[in-house]
Amino acid sequence: MAPPPVTIRPATRSDADGITDVQVASWRAGYAHVFPDTILHADDFDSSRRSFWNAWRFAPGHRIAVATITGADGADGQVVAFASYGPERERARGHTGRGELWAFYLHPDAWGTGVADELIEHVEVRLMAEGFDSAVLWVLDDNPRARRFYERHGWEPSGIAASFDAYCDVAVPEVEYRKVLVERPA
Repeated sequence: MAPPPVTIRPATRSDADGITDVQVASWRAGYAHVFPDTILHADDFDSSRRSFWNAWRFAPGHRIAVATITGADGADGQVVAFASYGPERERARGHTGRGELWAFYLHPDAWGTGVADELIEHVEVRLMAEGFDSAVLWVLDDNPRARRFYERHGWEPSGIAASFDAYCDVAVPEVEYRKVLVERPA
């Protein structure tokens, strides 16, 4: 079966609800073995993310790409994935000169369709276009599906670990991955 026709483009304010839908569905399906239902199905789980994305300042410098399925009529369709990226966040290391893939989420209905391959390639090209010759990302330690995906695309664990607790009071281990995007001559 051929992969669906996909459009990858910069996110706009009108994508906020689609981005939220992707993030919530992805968390509920992908992290059910990590976070308890009391977090993933809490009354404010969806609404807090919806408020966040609807308040986000969608502007070119914010580097959010969405993947949509292109309709038979060629029209841009529903958001099925998104990625946000840019300069590496500090994490107490100072300016590193690396890029970072801050978030990468696919709706579970799009898992295995090839959309993620197109989106990560897009992000890597954009990071290189911004002058980054290497990049990092952070992934939950207990996320074997994502880790296999990143490794298949040439990302490697750096050996650095941290604790993720951004959305809830539960802290879980996360690991850093790195990738050289542009080889420098010796």
